[in-house]
Amino acid sequence: MCVTEVRATIMGKGDTREYTFIVDTGSTYIGLPLDEIEAIGVQRGAGRVMLETITDVVELDAYFANGELMGRQFSAIMIPTASPIIGYELLENLRYRVNPVTQELERVPDDERRPPYGPRAVVP
Repeated sequence: MCVTEVRATIMGKGDTREYTFIVDTGSTYIGLPLDEIEAIGVQRGAGRVMLETITDVVELDAYFANGELMGRQFSAIMIPTASPIIGYELLENLRYRVNPVTQELERVPDDERRPPYGPRAVVP
């Protein structure tokens, strides 16, 4: 299977930098290495997030990142990771999905009410 990568800009209090992110639809949040988070001055949140990994449950500091992906600005929860990743939360918020044929991000059409994955919620 191919890897989807995309360039995005992260804006901190001290600096703005562009990174190549791996799109990881199995991850929830956007992530950068901690030294990069600190170097550009991404604001740390008051709380922490608990994540389940393959081997354990971990508790991590949460940060609030502002940035730009494919010409669209965003604010998102960021966590420290080994390498730059973009998880499904940002993709859903900006209405992007990975095209399985081209392995590139594409916009979800405006007339499509939800991403084509996951069950449809039934509201009585």
